[in-house]
Amino acid sequence: MAGNRKDFPQEEVHASMKIVRKESGQTSNGSDRQSAIASKQPEAMRIDIRVEDDPMWERFKSVMGPKYSERSTTAESSERKWPRIPKVPQMLRGTKDFKMQFEPRVISLGPYHHHKPELRPAELLKSEMTKQFILESSQAIEVLYNKIESEIPELRKCYKKSAMKRYSNEDLAWMMLMDGCSLLQYIYCYTTEGKLKDLPPIKHQHVFVQQDLFLLENQLPFRVLEVLLLDSKFEEDEMMEKIEKFISLMARLPDPAGIPDKKKAKPSHLLDLLRRSLLGDKTKSTSVAGKGWTSFRNVNELKAAGIHFMRSTSPSLRDISFNSYLFFGVLRLPKIMVDDSSKSRFLNLVAYEMSSEVPLDSEVTSYICFLESLIDYPEDVKELRRRGILRNFLGSDEEVAKLFNEITTDLVLDFDAYKCVKHQIQRHYDKRMSTWMAEGLHNHFSSPWTLLAFVGALLALFMSAVQTWYTVYPRG
Repeated sequence: MAGNRKDFPQEEVHASMKIVRKESGQTSNGSDRQSAIASKQPEAMRIDIRVEDDPMWERFKSVMGPKYSERSTTAESSERKWPRIPKVPQMLRGTKDFKMQFEPRVISLGPYHHHKPELRPAELLKSEMTKQFILESSQAIEVLYNKIESEIPELRKCYKKSAMKRYSNEDLAWMMLMDGCSLLQYIYCYTTEGKLKDLPPIKHQHVFVQQDLFLLENQLPFRVLEVLLLDSKFEEDEMMEKIEKFISLMARLPDPAGIPDKKKAKPSHLLDLLRRSLLGDKTKSTSVAGKGWTSFRNVNELKAAGIHFMRSTSPSLRDISFNSYLFFGVLRLPKIMVDDSSKSRFLNLVAYEMSSEVPLDSEVTSYICFLESLIDYPEDVKELRRRGILRNFLGSDEEVAKLFNEITTDLVLDFDAYKCVKHQIQRHYDKRMSTWMAEGLHNHFSSPWTLLAFVGALLALFMSAVQTWYTVYPRG
């Protein structure tokens, strides 16, 4: 069976596949029986949960307010086994170069962009990688297909209803099988020494493939990967380590984030796992009362006020701290690498956090806004580079400053984010004596040569005074 299916093009396989599965309540008798049982339930116990695809949803929110949407989304999530995979919020759809930043250019995953003709060539690559994965995992293709097909009701709930209408259950199961197997094989080969050569010839498109894997609208539910790995020759922890290593390589983190604690919620998809790796473990933040940061100052202005920049001890975006000393302060920031894929990844993480269907804190968004507030000019980027905080693989420092400015164009600043750090910076800045002292040192002694010249001038003045003294009051 498995061998015969591989002899046909994908379209023919789709047409010839006639796997029918009876669903509960599909027959009229079952439906009548369920209706009769439901009618006997007390009215107070009936809970109707609507999804946001319902045109009435916006009317409900307009009356009950946004918190009603949050409560209903939470209630809906409790009824759903798998998390939702939203589309990019409308607010970000006017982003410059939207297609380049949010839509796949080489390979599609999931139903949102699967139908696009420009992505058709990648289907051949998927077929080859799927074959490799099935052979290496020692599983039968029909067994894997049946596993995915049994999860179709839950899979449909992960995506927008409007996007699912064009796909039958058979088409959707086949799509998830191909996408999931090829994704796992790509990750396995990329993170295993000597296996990269086994991937189909993608030539110079590796960078674009990796960018496509972290687009919000190009995600597979993580549960699909778990189902495909179940009963395979791969150990679950072994493959999770591969996935974590892949995420760390893509995020340019120094060390893999480690296998997630099984007691914690599992990741929703690869983009969610990337976000978790960037944020690291949650740390307790101290809330400080005060007027907050009254103005945003760039790197060089803070430097002139005696605030120095150092790299944080961990790569977590949460690891931002400030310490104030007598005449200077130290702001610690996590190390970040900026390259051609940074804009797309940051924007998709922002879109993920902005989605009303995903109850997340806007921590990555807050970090981007905080960093952008420090970067106004290329000189600010240069100082962060000099301190080992920012590594620029994009091009000029001016391009980096422009990138952060473009990312934050349509973002709303959360004034409570990093409130403690902002308040400490403001309090240090308000110490006029230390600020004046620091500004004097910065303006007049920023270069070691000016400091040496000053010391030399003092020494010459001292020697001149000694000479004058002995001239007026000679010995004896």
